[in-house]
Amino acid sequence: MKQQLFFTLLFSLLFFACEPVKQSVGFTKWSDDGTEYKFYLGTEASIDVVKAFDAAAQAKTYEDFHEIFADSATLTYQNGQKDTVEDFIELNLVRDSILDANNASLTWEPQYALSVDIDPTRGGEHVNMMYLGTYTEGEEESQFNANLWFFVQDGKIITVNQYNQAIVNEDENE
Repeated sequence: MKQQLFFTLLFSLLFFACEPVKQSVGFTKWSDDGTEYKFYLGTEASIDVVKAFDAAAQAKTYEDFHEIFADSATLTYQNGQKDTVEDFIELNLVRDSILDANNASLTWEPQYALSVDIDPTRGGEHVNMMYLGTYTEGEEESQFNANLWFFVQDGKIITVNQYNQAIVNEDENE
């Protein structure tokens, strides 16, 4: 009986000791309370929310944004301009109309996505998605990188911050 109890206790200790520890790295003060936190790996679920946004944007089904974004969501562009979801939908419709009028196209292809969490006890994750954008008008083509940071909480996008960088074709500069 003692031997069985010993092995049960030993097995329990080994089982619980082998539970994965959430690993943290780095630091951030990117929090609403000013506390310095570390980053933890996020989840695929938050990345899936951002993928749903991308799919709706690619398909130009902008009304789907109402299901993907929180009602109070804000989008901030690299120039500091802030938009609501309604403003963002209108911006996309106007852009599409201008592209059509100029017989031009704007395409983008996701390059990567990752999700980090600064406090797993509070909920919400930061998802970074990098896009390669291509603008084509006639024979002219230009490309840029678009770096978007999303904050996703409870399956909805709360904020988006966008930064763009032109890709300079070195051959054109010679």
